[in-house]
Amino acid sequence: MRKKWFCYIKIDEVNNYVLTSGMEFKDFMNGIQIKPNNILILEGYPYNSVYSNKLFMEYITKEHMESFVEEDVYSYGDFCWIDFEKEDNLKNVTDQELAELLFVSHKHIPLSKIDFDSLNNKYIYLSHDDDYWVKIYMLDIKEYKKVIEHKVLVELKGRKKQIAPIPDDIINIMYDYFKNGAVFDFEQSYYNGVRIYPVGEMEGVESIHTKLDKQRNIRNCGLILDYNPRSKKWTIF
Repeated sequence: MRKKWFCYIKIDEVNNYVLTSGMEFKDFMNGIQIKPNNILILEGYPYNSVYSNKLFMEYITKEHMESFVEEDVYSYGDFCWIDFEKEDNLKNVTDQELAELLFVSHKHIPLSKIDFDSLNNKYIYLSHDDDYWVKIYMLDIKEYKKVIEHKVLVELKGRKKQIAPIPDDIINIMYDYFKNGAVFDFEQSYYNGVRIYPVGEMEGVESIHTKLDKQRNIRNCGLILDYNPRSKKWTIF
């Protein structure tokens, strides 16, 4: 399924990863404040890439990053990458690190750690069919708050010409709520905002549909993120 009617988010601060369904690569890249300098492709077939003869892998340089974000990464199927600071970093990747990079792209879990000394990375991005299933390891997991805000604003701007940024205190409430696994319901959305339903752990993408249908039938279930276009203020209740 290419597009989702919902956006599932589960934040694991203990293991420093976020698990999502319905959040596209473009959403993530446009949402994070600290952008990758370069990206080493572990799985996928990008255009305008450079080939590393040392690692036998392709990578995207900073000058091609903007166009890369616009690529149809859904067509790749499995799409995995790790960022790195500068091109010279690739020369310093050890055989052990290369083995660990291949392991994390195949198993979707790190063999030992998520930060690689030779690359000076901040992210490990692991996905299948773009927004269908995504797992992102982040050194600063709280930076995902900006991705959450970006997703809401992008979805709601389709209904409103102007919309104000979401206050930090409300973003913090949503962030904490997503630690237990929850869903933005953009299909049956609240008129001036969006409903957020608790669904817990993702046992499979299709299970989210089932859990969401049940939660919709429970009165006063979950949270409502509301935007008042007149006062340009957000509330959550």
